[in-house]
Amino acid sequence: KKAIFHTGEMLTKISNDFSNYKNEKDIEAELTYYGFKNNLSNAFSPTIANGKNACILHYQSKDSDIDESLVTLIDMGYSYNNYCADITRCIIKKPTKRQLEVHAAVIEISDFAHQILKPGIMPRDYEIKVAKFIGEKLKQLGLIKDLDFGSIRKYYPHRASHFLGIDTHDDGDYEKPFRAGAVVTVEPGIYIENEKIGIRIEDDVLLTDNGNVNLSKSLSR
Repeated sequence: KKAIFHTGEMLTKISNDFSNYKNEKDIEAELTYYGFKNNLSNAFSPTIANGKNACILHYQSKDSDIDESLVTLIDMGYSYNNYCADITRCIIKKPTKRQLEVHAAVIEISDFAHQILKPGIMPRDYEIKVAKFIGEKLKQLGLIKDLDFGSIRKYYPHRASHFLGIDTHDDGDYEKPFRAGAVVTVEPGIYIENEKIGIRIEDDVLLTDNGNVNLSKSLSR
């Protein structure tokens, strides 16, 4: 919770001060300084990606100038007492109708994933259900015609969730049902390279028998 709190504080600061950043590396410098000041370390090398760079998973160059008319994707997490946070948010200061449509679709997918993610569900079944739901949204956005996984993966090339803990991608058995007590990410995304739109929303979730707890819920999506 401490790692997630500080990660949320940094993402909020970046969003509030966004116009002060002229280059992706300016944001990395800001979050690195905050970590040093608060005795935190980066749980992983953050992704700070403006425009078409947001369509590159785990983009690491972080040397492009920021165009505020494009989406900026920030995937970061601090580590506190060896426990990791992993949160992704997108900043759109001058959104177009299309950017808002894609963002709204990812919000709907995120809500769906949170709803079906429960102790007892098999990770494979969960991932298939999320991917199919994403496929429906891709059809609505005019990106695909058929719900085959090849078409879906073109715009959504990763898992919806992974285990989180001592490591950012922590050990977990994906061949067994999710169990109460596990912490996992929920991170659907849609990436449209030719439109320079890459949007992912990632939260950190504690699974319980009495309903899941979104540990990053307070952070605006």
